[in-house]
Amino acid sequence: MNRTTLIIILSLAIIAVLGLGGFLVKLIIDRNAPVENSAIEQVQAHKPLPIDKYANMNAKAIDIVKNYKVLKPEYVDAYAEANEKGTANTVEKGSITINELVEQQFLENRFKMTFLQRGEWRALHLDTDAEAGTEQVADPLYEVYLDYHDESVVVGPVWIVDVAHSVVIPRNDMASVFDRNEYNYEEINENLKRPASVVRAITSHKFDVGIDLGGVFLLHFLKLTSQPKHTNDEIIGWTVMHEFEDEFSAFFQWKELDEVRVAKFRFNWSNKIVEPKGLLAIDLMAVGDNMEPVAAVDIYPKEYTNNLKIPRNERWIRGHSCRSADYRELCTAFVKVLEQQDFVNAMAWLLTNGEPNASRRVEKCKEDKKCGWVPKLAPDDLNPEKREDLFEVDYKYELNGRSQMVRFLVDDKNDKITPLDKISQWAYYSVTPRT
Repeated sequence: MNRTTLIIILSLAIIAVLGLGGFLVKLIIDRNAPVENSAIEQVQAHKPLPIDKYANMNAKAIDIVKNYKVLKPEYVDAYAEANEKGTANTVEKGSITINELVEQQFLENRFKMTFLQRGEWRALHLDTDAEAGTEQVADPLYEVYLDYHDESVVVGPVWIVDVAHSVVIPRNDMASVFDRNEYNYEEINENLKRPASVVRAITSHKFDVGIDLGGVFLLHFLKLTSQPKHTNDEIIGWTVMHEFEDEFSAFFQWKELDEVRVAKFRFNWSNKIVEPKGLLAIDLMAVGDNMEPVAAVDIYPKEYTNNLKIPRNERWIRGHSCRSADYRELCTAFVKVLEQQDFVNAMAWLLTNGEPNASRRVEKCKEDKKCGWVPKLAPDDLNPEKREDLFEVDYKYELNGRSQMVRFLVDDKNDKITPLDKISQWAYYSVTPRT
C-alpha cells in the first residue's frame, strides 16, 4: 500500500468517527430537551373528556313535558269570560297534564288547527357549553318538540326543559297555548293572531311594478295551470311557525307536476323584515320583479265603505237594503267575506290578469253587471238542514271572454268561511294562513 492510499483511508475513518460522535451527542441532547407545547396539546387532545351526566336523557325530557301539569282550559275560559263580564267564575280550578290535552286534540279542536296531523314527540340536547373551554360542562337543558305535519311542513309546540329540576318553559307561541292561566291568557290569545299578521306582511309586499306578492302568487299559479302539463297543479297555502321571540318561519306550499314544493320565508316581528330563504322563495319574488307595471282595481261594492272601524251595518250608504233589519243576517255574512281584505285584494289582482291597462276593462265589466258580488242563502245542496245562518257569497267576473265565479260558504253562527271551488281556494289560501 502506497503512502497516498493510506492517507485517504485514515481520513475517511476519522470523518466516520466524528460523524458518529456528533449523532450520539445530538441524540443525548434531544432526550434531555423539554417537550414542545404542541406535543403536550396533542396528548391532552386524546384524553377522554368527562361524560355529560345529562346526556341521553331525551326520553326523560319528553316525559317531563308530557306529565307537566297546567290549568284546565275550561277553567281559564270561564275565568276569562267572568272577568270580561264582571261576574264570578263558577268553574272549579283544576289541573291536567300536557299529554292529556294532546290526546284530547286540544290544538286541533280548541284552536281550529284542523289541517295539522299529529306526529311524534322528539327531544334535542342543547349544547350550552360550546364556549366553556376544554372542560365539559354538564348540560341539563333540552328542547322538546311535538311535531305536527301540514302537508310537507313540520310545525308544532316547542318547550325548553331542565331535566335536573323538571322545569318546563314554552319556547314558542304554540307551546304557550297549553300553559294558559289567569294572568297570561290575553297575551296568548293575541299571540295566536300573529300568523295572520305574518302572512299579511309577506303577501302585502309591494313590488316596483305596483302589484303585491299575494297577487303575484295568484296570477302566477293560475296562469301556470293553463299549460297542459300543469292542469293538476294547486295552491296549498301558508303555514306559519313561531320560532322564538320575534322570529317566525312562513312556508308557502303548492303542488306542481304532482310534487309538493315549499317556499320558505323568515319574518321578524319587531322590524317587519321579510327574507326569502332558498331558491324557491327567491324565484317567486323574481316573478313579481319581472312583471309589467300593473295598476290595482277596486272590486268592493260601490255602496260599501271599506273601513273595519265602522260598525258593519253603517258601512253601507244610507237607504241601502243592508241597513235594514230584514237583511241583517245575510249582509253580516256578506261583510265577513268583504272583511277578508287580503283575499279581496288578491282577487282584484286576478281580475287584472297582470295587464297594464286592465282597469278600463274591469270598470266596464262592473257597469255591464258582469262583475259583482252575489250574497244569498246557502242552497239545499250546501245546506241540507236548511239552516237560516248559512249563506253563500259569490263574486262573478268575466276574464278572457269567459264568465267565472268564486264561491264561499259562510257559517255565520260559527264564524267560519269555506272556499267552495278551486279558484276560490287558491285566492283564499294564497293570502290566508292555514294555521
